[in-house]
Amino acid sequence: MKNLTRPEMITIDDQNFGSHVEHWSLLTDQPTTEVPKWLGLALDHPVMPMGLCTQEADMDPAVWLIQGPNHSPIQLSQVIAVENNKPQAVKTAFPCFESPYKLDVRIERIISCKSNTQAVLRLQVGQNATVYAFDSLYSVNHDQYEQGQYYQAQFNAWAYELEAVTEGEQIIVDDPASIKHHRALNDILSEHHGVAPANLQELIDAWQPKCEEDKAPVTVDFSKMVAYLYGETLGQEDEAWFQGKIVGKTAMQFMDEDYTLYDVTLILEENQPATLIRIATKNKLYKNFEIGQYIRGNIWIQVNIYAKMSGINSI
Repeated sequence: MKNLTRPEMITIDDQNFGSHVEHWSLLTDQPTTEVPKWLGLALDHPVMPMGLCTQEADMDPAVWLIQGPNHSPIQLSQVIAVENNKPQAVKTAFPCFESPYKLDVRIERIISCKSNTQAVLRLQVGQNATVYAFDSLYSVNHDQYEQGQYYQAQFNAWAYELEAVTEGEQIIVDDPASIKHHRALNDILSEHHGVAPANLQELIDAWQPKCEEDKAPVTVDFSKMVAYLYGETLGQEDEAWFQGKIVGKTAMQFMDEDYTLYDVTLILEENQPATLIRIATKNKLYKNFEIGQYIRGNIWIQVNIYAKMSGINSI
């Protein structure tokens, strides 16, 4: 086994990690009867992804990760306990799919369960952004992850709820401290050509209104906002709330059901490329949003990591 410096690791009880039952419920109204049939079909035409492993000796001999059916747009993943190269029991199973959007990420923290079969990763994206995501390939990748190493990743998500953002949606801020902060920030950024100075907070604290208008309530337009909030429960941070702009829309079919795929801006940092995520939904109520529209809702975020970024390494 390689002698690697690992990212920070947190281990929690398996039962605190959350259940995949509600995730399967996004694909079928009868998960207890349908999912076992699907998993059987997946085993008839299986794929065994190696993730970051370059040879079979790199892989954990205690588990197999089996996906299928081969060439299906949705892959049914099973993590199977193995003893003496013989399968013993299914440890966990979950649906996943892939996104065409690749980005560089660094693993800051791994939150895993005691059985070490699945994990939620805390990932640094861009300069300052953090995204939590369920690691679809953790069972094959966990011995390969290095602290400070950048990887090529794909984000995708399953939608629990989606809704359109009302055009011109606004909120009025009348708290004096919030008004001062908003006015001061805008003035300071304007004076520094949109670049935050190193002493930004000091300048905000020292800022004073120049006229009565500077003290007036502030109207903030939320209809064009891009926002992402990860879950608050340890081990379930991959259950997230977002608001973003639809930049692409396609479809796929699985088990004779139609799925709508939305490509949405998840994070939009200044002077950084937008972080895009592909969101899947089978719900017919959510199939009519259009490109250019802003939507928001609750999603389950997954990440697929297949490659190390050579030449990019920052501890």
